Amino acid sequence: MRPAATGAPPIGSPYDIATLRQLNALTSQFYEREAASFSTTRQAPWRGWNRALDIIAQTDGTFGRHPLAVLDLACGNLRFERFLAERRVPIASVAAIDNCPALLDAPDSAVAFRSCDLIEALIADDFRAGLPHATCDLAVAFGFMHHVAAFPLRIHVLEGLLGSLRPGGFAVVSFWQFLHDDRIAAKAAATTAAGRRAWRLPPLASCDYLLGWQHAEGVYRFCHHTTDEEIDRLMAAVALPFREVARFSADGKHGNLNRYLVLQRP
Repeated sequence: MRPAATGAPPIGSPYDIATLRQLNALTSQFYEREAASFSTTRQAPWRGWNRALDIIAQTDGTFGRHPLAVLDLACGNLRFERFLAERRVPIASVAAIDNCPALLDAPDSAVAFRSCDLIEALIADDFRAGLPHATCDLAVAFGFMHHVAAFPLRIHVLEGLLGSLRPGGFAVVSFWQFLHDDRIAAKAAATTAAGRRAWRLPPLASCDYLLGWQHAEGVYRFCHHTTDEEIDRLMAAVALPFREVARFSADGKHGNLNRYLVLQRP
């Protein structure tokens, strides 16, 4: 059954509101069903995180000398917070947001977790209202952008991260480039076709797929492969002022599964 739809889709979206909500429901159900097995495979920090923090420290020599206010968008099981603790980054507070509490490990006292369907907030155009405003030293979004099913909504995510930063604060965002993995790429077309039949979905836009999980049957998550050309277009479309500090690839067997952006709010 297709979720109820109200209003017009964002200008430039390849999908109507009902399809956006259906893709979000599909992904949410995946995480609810597979939370335990997914979290088990998401314990180690990504190599790109160390590189991003090194770049920030080289850019701003005072970064991390005082406890940081952090926004972790789509925080998952809080492994980024564990990474910060292992790296001995002083933390004043963490605003951690996700719509799957089942993924959450026991948070530290500095972590304020809020359960929120971020994709629905983007569709409803009240995404930024639920985020900190101009107070964060560091805002991150890892493993989230590929679940956002429309270019204009991905712009809103970037603007939300930047809007949460104090002047001089940094945002770090990853974009999953999963088609660089031959194994995933080989399965993507077949799982997308199977998922579309099961969910009665219309054809998906370029670089949009439905991916499965391990040997689980009947579960799919919406995933978008972000090209370098699209990242250029995203950077050009962001309305808030920012400086692109760095762009690099990391993670995976060949170090190219995630494309990272390090941005700074003037």
